[in-house]
Amino acid sequence: MRVRHALFSVGICAISMIAFNTRAHAISVQDARTAVDAILMQSGISATELDARMIDGDAVELVYDAISLDLRGYSTARELTMDDVHVIVRDTDTAGQLDLDIKLPERAKMHAEATSDQRDITMRNAGGYLRWDTNRNVPVTFDGSASFLTGDEPITRKHWLMNGLVIQWLPELARIAWQAAEWTGANREKRGSMQSASFVLYPGENGETHLDYGHDGLWLPSLFQPRTVRLKSSSSGLPWTEAQPIIEKGFHDILTGTAPRMARRQIGDALWKKAAGNGAPVKVDEFYIESRGLEALGSGEFLAQAAARYGFTGDFDVKLLGQDRLVDLLGTPDSPTLLGALVPFAVDGLAAGRPGPQGTTEYDGKLLPDGRVVVNGLTVFRTADGS
Repeated sequence: MRVRHALFSVGICAISMIAFNTRAHAISVQDARTAVDAILMQSGISATELDARMIDGDAVELVYDAISLDLRGYSTARELTMDDVHVIVRDTDTAGQLDLDIKLPERAKMHAEATSDQRDITMRNAGGYLRWDTNRNVPVTFDGSASFLTGDEPITRKHWLMNGLVIQWLPELARIAWQAAEWTGANREKRGSMQSASFVLYPGENGETHLDYGHDGLWLPSLFQPRTVRLKSSSSGLPWTEAQPIIEKGFHDILTGTAPRMARRQIGDALWKKAAGNGAPVKVDEFYIESRGLEALGSGEFLAQAAARYGFTGDFDVKLLGQDRLVDLLGTPDSPTLLGALVPFAVDGLAAGRPGPQGTTEYDGKLLPDGRVVVNGLTVFRTADGS
């Protein structure tokens, strides 16, 4: 029994020594300040330090006022400002990496020359956790969230809002998601809403890049409302090792002031160039759309090509349930409705379908290099110059 107790005591001491030796070291106030200043400078953020102090024995809390971030990519110059930002900095068990716990205030402002571009911003429980590589000056991981986020234009009363915003970057995952989004026109006239949305990029088992997108409950003031959308795609010709740096830069750009629309375009263009250079197809493994009694399910395979009219050529197949509803809306080639007369290619494409099982209408399509769309052997769309 004594031997057993002795061995147990030795084991406890050994575990304690290992845990003590692998603990992250306490960081000094100056080291924390230097690290955060470098991040702010690289991100184009100016700030005034109000306070810096040790907390919990191994961390430093920094408080900043007069935070200013230039918002790039909008039609006019804009600037985001806020006060009372708290940053807690801790050392980690990995050399050259720090953890930052960022807490944002409830109020912020977007300044702009035009009054209609100004915004009063309200944030609830907004902030993030950032692990930063101080040697390479790049994020290792980032988890940002806000339980509520809204922007109000003070004169026209336009506003947008969303709940449950999540922005996540990990070495093998990039994700943006939100819930209960809404946006309005002047005087709070509802222009759109969405129950939830999720956009995820990640590597597959063989190192290929996957993209999953989905949204539910989309409402728009239009005849066609894709209320539910699911899209799963992948590309073996776009390895994650090549896609990851592009996506990482795009996420960093969004977080440091680049307009999301411009950042998305930059990410898309860079990924397309990689796919075109590698010459391998982008597979649409599955897509599903539901809109007012219509359902469409399909898949496809597309090749990125610089010489192609729209950047891609490829094949796709679609099964449509609810064709009669579209015929009522668009008409037929011989008798189109007013809407159908405005979009004749949609009427031609609808008429090109062939009966399938269980009331579905089936379409086999091709996107040709010259921009033509051929459905079941019939050209349903050609470019304005006739090609």
